[in-house]
Amino acid sequence: MLFAILSYTPTWVWALLAALVALGLLQTRPRRVARAQLLALPLALLGLGLWSLLPVFAAQPQAALIWALGLAGFAALGLRLPRPAQARWLADAQRLQLPGSWVPMAIILAIFSLRYATGVSMALHPAWRTMASVQWPLAALSGALGGLFLGRALGLLQLTRRSGGTTMRGDASSPAL
Repeated sequence: MLFAILSYTPTWVWALLAALVALGLLQTRPRRVARAQLLALPLALLGLGLWSLLPVFAAQPQAALIWALGLAGFAALGLRLPRPAQARWLADAQRLQLPGSWVPMAIILAIFSLRYATGVSMALHPAWRTMASVQWPLAALSGALGGLFLGRALGLLQLTRRSGGTTMRGDASSPAL
């Protein structure tokens, strides 16, 4: 059955996975990013997740509320994650210097895996599409993962605001994320 699932998966899904893995691998190396770049991937994944859930929201408006609560709660948690000690704002270059981290890759793969498993499950069990007992936890988890990724990016973005035009370093006591 696994072979059948994998073989019937559209090619674009594998291309998307390859692109997401490439983006995740880029984040494992030290890099300099503009403010907008920091938010681009979390917002894109959030938009894709929201787009895939629109049919669920239309059928079950409560799922939208659950998704939004998961998003807000985990965005707040992501904002409070410790910043990497090596992260700093380079005011002259208008870039944020970030150390490499596997955290974005883990979140990216969790989001992709959730969406893939959901798609396969709904194809195998169409009745689940209308079951609140299935859709509500999926909405909560989708919102939570998207919120965590967005909150982490917003937390890093705070380093650019607190700098006051000077070089700002992350919390030296914090482990690198």
